Amino acid sequence: MSPATLIVTCLMAMGNLVRTSESKTVIIIPYPNLSHTKYHTNIARSLAERGHHVWVAMSTSVSQNDYLDTSGFNIIPFETIPGLEERTRKLMSDSYFEGTSFKFFDFTRLTREVVGDLLKNESFLSTIKEKRPDLIVVDNFFVFYPISVIPYRLRIPFAFVGSSYHAPTMRVPFSPAEVPFAILPYTNQMSFMQRLHSTLFFMLFSVYNPSFQTDVVATYAPEMEFLPLDLLITRAEVFIVESDHILDYPKPTLPNVKLIGGTAPRPAKVLPPEFQSFMDSAKEGVVIVSFGTYVLGLPKHISDKILEVLLQLPMKSVFRSNLTSPDPKKILTAPWIPQNDLLGHPHTKVFVSHCGKNGQYEALYHAVPIVATPLFADQRYNAERVREKGFAEVLDLNTCTTEQMRSTILTVANEPRYKQAVVKRSRLFRELYGVPMETAAYWLDHVMEYGGDYMRSAGQQMPLYQYLLLDVFLFILCVVALTVGLLCVCITTLYRCCCKRKVKAD
Repeated sequence: MSPATLIVTCLMAMGNLVRTSESKTVIIIPYPNLSHTKYHTNIARSLAERGHHVWVAMSTSVSQNDYLDTSGFNIIPFETIPGLEERTRKLMSDSYFEGTSFKFFDFTRLTREVVGDLLKNESFLSTIKEKRPDLIVVDNFFVFYPISVIPYRLRIPFAFVGSSYHAPTMRVPFSPAEVPFAILPYTNQMSFMQRLHSTLFFMLFSVYNPSFQTDVVATYAPEMEFLPLDLLITRAEVFIVESDHILDYPKPTLPNVKLIGGTAPRPAKVLPPEFQSFMDSAKEGVVIVSFGTYVLGLPKHISDKILEVLLQLPMKSVFRSNLTSPDPKKILTAPWIPQNDLLGHPHTKVFVSHCGKNGQYEALYHAVPIVATPLFADQRYNAERVREKGFAEVLDLNTCTTEQMRSTILTVANEPRYKQAVVKRSRLFRELYGVPMETAAYWLDHVMEYGGDYMRSAGQQMPLYQYLLLDVFLFILCVVALTVGLLCVCITTLYRCCCKRKVKAD
């Protein structure tokens, strides 16, 4: 561990001891799906360990999930729109398997419905008010930013924690040339056309975010001073972003924008008995296969292909699926798997993953090479960055053959270069970022103690058009246009005068 990291770790530990005598009440509001709720519960537990009273708002469908660990904190249940998980799955994974493009605008319309339903929920608002929280933590998910109206309406400080890093929203100086837009499958070494593509996406998203309701304050908090949503967002005490320059690319920040890495990974715990015995007996190694929250049942032709490959491999496999294993001694199938702890087992050799954020960070933390099978949204971007960093190969589940899948898994599992690349980055990540959920808890604790005003830049207190200097550029353009116009008039007038004198002389 570097001296600088050791000092920060010691300070955090000292902070933990001091803060436990001054417990505060914190309410965390994640986007109401299992994946987002899961990593926010890690932060909730870390805050609780620091002596705070922590409540996590959960939709009833999420809170009733048997596989979600809800120990260490309290739950505020609420009802969300009916069939949210099923509707989201249809928009996301189903579109991939059907060979159609990700329906981005349909997805944002759905999320606006979710947000509107929650903002209109007076019972939910009353429950939060009754808890008298010292801080409200909102999921840093670009479609969920309007939820910041709740703490604004209740006059409670708030913070964002999550995966979204959109520099214009946080007023961070940026260039689309150095960091690609996060749904594009590009690295930070872009061609001219890729830079053009990335820039257009940044411009479009800055001017028009389809998930935003610019009048959200007027609609849901009419009694409050009106603020456009972009200025309300920048009132956050701190933005805690699940990103870093080890798995991702170097990005500019501000003092109140903390890039901490993913909060899903942690040191591996003892596995449940059926998993522990299976993993311990796999001396030849294990392949972990999982495609995330929304993909449990695969189309038959794809699940048949995967099972055929897993049966051919010399290693054992753990496959998150609702299928029955054709050979339980060789392939363990289950609708839920303790993914982080399986990846932390010494016999795990490769991770076949859709490249969701949580899984990627768990694989990085435990130094497991990846066979990336991106399905939708930011997963193509995620897959490309791990391929570029040398510890993954990318497959298309729809088009790859059985032989291509088998050979790719064996290549990634057995060629030393993949393991060496991920081990190096895992060591860097652990040294520089430690356990990110604890870092997130530290900064939330910090802003409850000191506030975040001292970290807020002037750019975060001005409208986007001022921050982007659009008014200045418009003024300069008008001055230039006026000057050019006057020059043209003068030249034209002078020319006409000269012509008239010439005519009189003749």
